[in-house]
Amino acid sequence: MTLPLDLPGLEKATASSVKTRGWPSLMRTVREKQALVITNHNHPEAVIVDIKTYQELVAKAGGGDADERLGELDRLRAAFDTTLASLGREGGLGKVLGQPIRRGRKVALGSPL
Repeated sequence: MTLPLDLPGLEKATASSVKTRGWPSLMRTVREKQALVITNHNHPEAVIVDIKTYQELVAKAGGGDADERLGELDRLRAAFDTTLASLGREGGLGKVLGQPIRRGRKVALGSPL
């Protein structure tokens, strides 16, 4: 199932117009605009970018250097460990699991991770 997305600022072309106009016309538009959204029944299906833009996106997706990524991973690991440790404390997960289930009770949610 495709959800309608709004992609402002990007040139759009329908799938049928791409079939009609052909690959050379499609690539001419991509070179001029750097990106082209292909729609099917007014829903975006794909974004075609030129090779330079693709390489820039891949470089950005790689993020910072390895030290930055490891630092972020360590931060997330510490937050998870703190949450996991809190489950073992009094009033934590053990207390909840030790009680019988009763219908009609509200569920108390903890803080999100």
